[in-house]
Amino acid sequence: MGWWEKTIGLFGLTIILDGIKYVNTEDFTSHLRDFIFKELKMKSDLADDLETAKEIFSARGDWILQHEGHINLLDWISKVEFDESLIVWHIATNLCYYSNHSKDKDDDTKLNRELSKVLSDYLLYLLIIKSPMLSPIAGIGKIRFRDTCAEAKKFFHGRNILKEDVSFQKACKSILKVNTDVPPVTVKGDRSKSVLFDACRLVKELQKLERKQIWMIISKVWVELMSYAAGHCRVDSHTAHLSKGGQLLTLVWLLMAHLGLGDQFQIREGNARAKLIVSK
Repeated sequence: MGWWEKTIGLFGLTIILDGIKYVNTEDFTSHLRDFIFKELKMKSDLADDLETAKEIFSARGDWILQHEGHINLLDWISKVEFDESLIVWHIATNLCYYSNHSKDKDDDTKLNRELSKVLSDYLLYLLIIKSPMLSPIAGIGKIRFRDTCAEAKKFFHGRNILKEDVSFQKACKSILKVNTDVPPVTVKGDRSKSVLFDACRLVKELQKLERKQIWMIISKVWVELMSYAAGHCRVDSHTAHLSKGGQLLTLVWLLMAHLGLGDQFQIREGNARAKLIVSK
């Protein structure tokens, strides 16, 4: 495999390359389990009425950004399609992951960094490899994916970042040095669906925050993106995977239903605080 393929691999963009699938398995750790549960439980506690529950259910990163006061990051969520935001945040996560990771000193930051990477890789895997599961929201994800691969290859080749001795960290820094003051679409036009430098712009916005905040925000956005995907996946896809042991996405879907964060609700009467349950 050529060095450019390895370099592109640092963004997780080699899952489909020359017809070969590169997929690694990761353990479902207690840290990941507890983090997902904590985030969804927090939202369930806040969803004390039908309107709020539906608002949280329909969010795909925008709710948590507004809740945490980072509205400057909303352009990469609310102004783009789901598949685009997923790929943009995936590349941004990897750029942050491989850049200056030695600065992550405290345990919480390190943990959020690792959890973000796992969820980022998993969601991209679903979008590209398991696309039928996300068909209602997948959009033109595969086209964006391929165009982004092509632009990354062209970028690395043009800057001679194809040598075996070039580190992932150096490759990331070379991308982040690109002047992105002008929106990428203005330069490349709208024919290419690549989002490589849109992700670069997102990282530069994230870098205005403290390192601890960066990974706290990224990890929470990934849980919300996954929750959105779980809630909008076809029910028959979930049930089909249950017979095979279940995808993490399906477990999240079941947990959301248990916590009252589904797309159809009934309100039980006779309680001071309304209980939300999923209709059969």
